[in-house]
Amino acid sequence: MGEEEKQSVEPTSPGPTPSGGTVSGGMKALFIILAILFPIVGIILGIIWLKKDTKEEKALGKMTLIISIILIVLQCVCWILFFSLGILGGVSDFSMLLPALLAA
Repeated sequence: MGEEEKQSVEPTSPGPTPSGGTVSGGMKALFIILAILFPIVGIILGIIWLKKDTKEEKALGKMTLIISIILIVLQCVCWILFFSLGILGGVSDFSMLLPALLAA
């Protein structure tokens, strides 16, 4: 066998490269869940993963960052609407809301 034949016979590993070439589906799901539950953590993870080398890792970082920013903006809008539209209205003492929150 010549050198060319030996190179074509050797199997290649289908898994991730040592430099972290591919991102698993479980890691993507974990990042999305963390970004939804804890948007601040999602922003931190997104910034860290945007600085990685491969396109797939950068895409995961970008997606995590976008989800986190959207959720933070949505939370701010909801709080502004909550208080500005008078949902709490004439409630001057917020302690009376505690039983309603505990019952839910």
